[in-house]
Amino acid sequence: MEKKIIVMLIAVLCFSVPSFGLGFMGPPKAGLEQGQFGAGINYSYSKMDLEFANVATGEVQTNILAVDIGYGIMNQWEGFARLGFAKVEQDDIGFDGGNKFTYGFGTKVTFIEQEPISWGGLLQINWFEGDDTISGFDVDFDAYEMQIAIGPTYEADSMRIYGGPFLHLVDGDLSASGVLPGWGAVSGSVDIEQESVFGGYIGAQFDLAENTTASVEVQFTGDAWAITGGIGWGF
Repeated sequence: MEKKIIVMLIAVLCFSVPSFGLGFMGPPKAGLEQGQFGAGINYSYSKMDLEFANVATGEVQTNILAVDIGYGIMNQWEGFARLGFAKVEQDDIGFDGGNKFTYGFGTKVTFIEQEPISWGGLLQINWFEGDDTISGFDVDFDAYEMQIAIGPTYEADSMRIYGGPFLHLVDGDLSASGVLPGWGAVSGSVDIEQESVFGGYIGAQFDLAENTTASVEVQFTGDAWAITGGIGWGF
C-alpha cells in the first residue's frame, strides 16, 4: 500500500507537469480599429498523452471557458484581457483540479495589411491553478503559459482562413504532500514546464452579422492537441 501511494505521488507530479491547455488564439492579426472595443466568448478542449517509466499511462484533459475584452490601440494593433475558468483532469490517477479561475492578457499586431492575405502575430499569457486530494495527498499547482504565434490570414468574402506556427511556453510549480503510516509526513514538488515548445494551428472565422464573427480552430504540438472556438463582437 505504501509503495502504491508513493508511486501515485510520483505519477501525480510527473503527469501534471505538462498538463495545461492550449487557449483560443484566433487570427494572428489585429481585428479592431483604433479606439474600437470588442468582446468575445471562447472555449478550448485539449488532450495530452503521457507515460512515466512504464508506471502509468493516460490522458490529461483540459477545458477552458473564457471571456475576452479587447481594445484597438491602433488600426493595426490591439490588446485584450481574458477572464474565465479552467479545469484540468487526469482520469487514471483520479486528479480533478476543479473549475478554477483563470485570467490572462494578450496582444495582436498586423505586420502587412493587404488583400487577400495579411500577415501578423499574437502573444497571449494565461495563468492557471488547481488542487485536489488523492488518497490523502493534497496536490496543487500554480502556473502560467505563453503562446506566441505568427502567420497569414486569407480573406474571402465573409470568411477568413488563418494559422501558422506558434511557441508554447509553460512555467510554474506543482506540489503534493501527505502522511504515510510508518513514514510520517512526505511531500514533493516539481517545476512545471512544457514538453513541446513548437506547435502549429489552423482555423476559420465566419461573419455571422455586422461586427459579429464565429471562429473554430485546431492546435497541435508534439504531445498535445486542442479544438477551440469562439464568438466575437465589435462595438
